[in-house]
Amino acid sequence: MDTPVTVQPLQLGTDEELKWRLSLISPDDLMRGLFHNSLLDLVRRLEGDEAVKQCLEVCGEARFLDFFNYAHHTYIKLLYASARRMSERFGSFERAMWEIGYEGGKSFYASAAGKVLILMAQGDPRRLLSNIPTGMQTASKHVDLKVTLTGPRSGVLVKHEVMPRLHTEGGLQAMCEVAKVKGAKVTSRPLSPTDNEYEVTWD
Repeated sequence: MDTPVTVQPLQLGTDEELKWRLSLISPDDLMRGLFHNSLLDLVRRLEGDEAVKQCLEVCGEARFLDFFNYAHHTYIKLLYASARRMSERFGSFERAMWEIGYEGGKSFYASAAGKVLILMAQGDPRRLLSNIPTGMQTASKHVDLKVTLTGPRSGVLVKHEVMPRLHTEGGLQAMCEVAKVKGAKVTSRPLSPTDNEYEVTWD
């Protein structure tokens, strides 16, 4: 495994930045196949079967099972290959990254595990935010996340992660929409190369 690099990487989406991100992943970092399949479904819908085949070749897998755990680096490789493929369609690599996160969030919260978390929130956005660590641990191992409720209609999440910030932001926006949180808006900013802050507000 490559030695982790702690300095700020180059521009998101470059080969150098991808190599840096992969260097941060340990062999026991795992992720549910549900997210791989959600991503491949989006590629298939927008770009066709040949594009799916090309993206799979990049990560070295033939297929994924939704609730089987796969090495996290396979998802990162698939994510970057897919975002590059769809950059022109969405206008930029960054926007493609956000859209992929959004689709992944919708798929997770439509799954049996995700529906339980939505049900546990009982329509309360504050409870929904408080349950996010549980949801993320269900989806991916070794989650390092802190949630702080900052007001009656707001909360802040600070997450240590190797996932691109815009991907996570899209996923959180999808969560709010699936849970029917009125007027929900997610904004984010980097705190360090591997720590990001997400602010969630609602009406």
